[in-house]
Amino acid sequence: MGFENKSHLFRLEEVKEVHTERVLEYINNPRNLEYMRNYDGKGEKSAKIGKQIVTLWIFLKIRGDVIQRASYFSDSLGGLIHAYGSILTEMVKGKTVREILSIRPEDISASLNLPETGFGAWFKTTLIEAINSYLAYKSAPWRKMYERW
Repeated sequence: MGFENKSHLFRLEEVKEVHTERVLEYINNPRNLEYMRNYDGKGEKSAKIGKQIVTLWIFLKIRGDVIQRASYFSDSLGGLIHAYGSILTEMVKGKTVREILSIRPEDISASLNLPETGFGAWFKTTLIEAINSYLAYKSAPWRKMYERW
């Protein structure tokens, strides 16, 4: 699924007024908000949210195919981005690459007690890109030396 071509899937009206306790906790106290250096996998995806283009990065530190650390960053640090970034990075820690591939967008949203509005799909797609970059670096470590920020 090419999420960048489906930004119309964001149904903000469904979550605009919905702020569960968990969402508010992550908005006020985001977890794992960091533009990680020395990562093993990096995913980057942009999407149009309202009238703004927003870029999301997910970073993974992996040892033996197990996620040791995960972080997220965005050029628009809005509330829902903190909530989704925090919950997803907490969900993947300690899991294997294979285990996190089974996480569905609905699982991410449900962890926040929210309906899937497109944010879960955006975060999952970015996570998949981070895993793919890890696998590419693992098979050809020299590629990372040529990556530009």
